[in-house]
Amino acid sequence: MAFKFNFTNIDLDLEDDEENQQLESSLHDLSIDERKEELNQIPSREYDILVTQSSPLPSVIQADILHVPSLEKTLFKRTLADVKFQMAAQDNLVDNTQEADVVEMLNLSGNSDLIKGVYEGGFKTWECSIDMVQYLSGLPEEQVTNKRVLEDYNDQVIRYITIPNILLNTILTAQEPASLITNEEQDSDADSGDDDDPEEEDDNDDEKRIEQDVDTCDAEAEILSENIPTILQQLASRTRAFVGDWSSLPAQLDVTREKYDMIVTSETIYAEHALPDLISVFQKALKKPDGVCYVAAKTVYFGVGGGILPFCQLLAKTQDDDGDKLKYEKVFESASTVKREILKVSWDLAG
Repeated sequence: MAFKFNFTNIDLDLEDDEENQQLESSLHDLSIDERKEELNQIPSREYDILVTQSSPLPSVIQADILHVPSLEKTLFKRTLADVKFQMAAQDNLVDNTQEADVVEMLNLSGNSDLIKGVYEGGFKTWECSIDMVQYLSGLPEEQVTNKRVLEDYNDQVIRYITIPNILLNTILTAQEPASLITNEEQDSDADSGDDDDPEEEDDNDDEKRIEQDVDTCDAEAEILSENIPTILQQLASRTRAFVGDWSSLPAQLDVTREKYDMIVTSETIYAEHALPDLISVFQKALKKPDGVCYVAAKTVYFGVGGGILPFCQLLAKTQDDDGDKLKYEKVFESASTVKREILKVSWDLAG
């Protein structure tokens, strides 16, 4: 089963109230795709960040600026057009159903934004992720620094989105794209020239229209091929990534040896069938007594049954092997028509 948010703005780069209203109304219209009735859960495993050396990073990463209200720091996110270009250039597409499904999602040409058991999001930036970044940026520094934080994605998202995005916002230096600079110089030269021939101007109308339709980006970051191993070593020294189903994730995390100070998750409670496994990860991976988990989600996911209420109901009646429960409190609620919330989940020890 898969479902679709019929978004009206690519990657949710919203700029005015009218676009927000279009987005909010579209969220009431979810389409269900029942093509995949039975899917095997993909066992969890740790993703080897250094394996990206066998699937090289591109020489240039193109990015857009991610606009987060009240956040002073500029955040960059890789463009989907750049991902598609890399996949085509490196010929990484293999002939199997899962990869074909992900490519369909990336091209935005299919009937769903999620494919159960294959692609559970990550290529696109959804509203609750923006809420989460904004909320975390407002917390005291000691609450968010020097913490052991757990996040997970599927391997395609890690390879093409997560790793490049981390590099864009940490190690690499993003600059104004060269194509934009070139175009500005050409415009300047054209403005300073003599009067154009009207007939020649008419002949170029179609060409100009095509040029305007080309995907653009806000910034670019260059990567020298000889620096890639060092860059990935820097990343791997402080970051671990996991792929696969939540049910087998705790075993991969080795939570009997060390647990996590913070768990951050966004848009992951849209399907009721997945809630028990997600809550189990919280119970097994969150450090006692002071660990905290932040869950960002829409209050209701229309058409698929998930949302804040079923998550909270299950959380309230679930306890771990020690008899301890997790409690929750709402720390954020949006003012939009389609409500979005952030829950702070922490331990309620048995005593």
